Amino acid sequence: MAKDKNFVLYKDIKAKITMEMLLKHYGLFDKLRPTGNNLTGCCPIHGGSNPRQFSVSLARNVFNCFGDCKAGGNVLDFVAKMEGVSIHKAGVLLKEWFLNDFSEGKRGNISSEPKKLVRKENKGVRAGIEDNKPLEFQLKSLQADHAFFKERGIDPATVQAFGLGYCLKGMLKGFIAIPIHNEKSELVAYCGRAVTPEQIEIEKYKQPPNFKKSLVVYNFNRQDPFEKVFILVESFISVWWLHQAGLKNVVALMGSSLSDRQEELIVKALGPSGQVILLFDGDEDGQKCTADCLARLGKQVFVKALDISPYARKPHQLTPDQIKELIH
Repeated sequence: MAKDKNFVLYKDIKAKITMEMLLKHYGLFDKLRPTGNNLTGCCPIHGGSNPRQFSVSLARNVFNCFGDCKAGGNVLDFVAKMEGVSIHKAGVLLKEWFLNDFSEGKRGNISSEPKKLVRKENKGVRAGIEDNKPLEFQLKSLQADHAFFKERGIDPATVQAFGLGYCLKGMLKGFIAIPIHNEKSELVAYCGRAVTPEQIEIEKYKQPPNFKKSLVVYNFNRQDPFEKVFILVESFISVWWLHQAGLKNVVALMGSSLSDRQEELIVKALGPSGQVILLFDGDEDGQKCTADCLARLGKQVFVKALDISPYARKPHQLTPDQIKELIH
């Protein structure tokens, strides 16, 4: 009798699947840096920005976050936190991704490369991974006239257009609250942006623990359905800055990596005759992301990469004249 595919032998999973395999599966392995016997970096679970708060011991096959989410444990715990699912569901996913003990009657056969996630057609989900659920609330009484915006040249009209504001209570108390919508214009999360140097040192961005930013392209929901050119940037503030400079067709990855889902959303919206203009930061991460997007998006749409390094380090540091010179 065939074994139930939902049957999970936890001991087997922990013995055969390593944190290294899992980090490579998520595209995180090369983003972590060796520190002694461990790998360290920003926490991918809660979207942290402190490069010292997330630690992985490959020898012990465990991880720990010393930031807000305080997560830790083995491969099962990591997947449960990353996907916002139970330990059992995490075990099922791990078995599907790495073990073929129920697909072809083989037991303990581990592929040399992690399996890519397969999307289910027309359901807005990837295999075993649910989309971000729409929120059942909206934050009220956000302070739209906070000094954060004035100091960075963000106009009141832009603040209002994106629903931004300083949060006075709750999980994002003391942070700028940034509403994030999916491609259906459903509100799925609020991301917090630190406002003080002390906050930035600990955590520049604060995200809900179950929010998967890799499934969302920021500002995608505001795009004209007939738009054929997207300006692709990394950060929220670059979107706001270019928006108030008159460029409404700007969207962001919310980081320096392009996920499969983000690639799918962009290509499907533009169609084969579409164009993507890459306007990433001038640092090493921005250069790597540029190369990745050129290789992947360039196979499906026309892609043009712009070099901002002669003018600034980040798009939101460009003057209106420099933006005009680069884009037009």
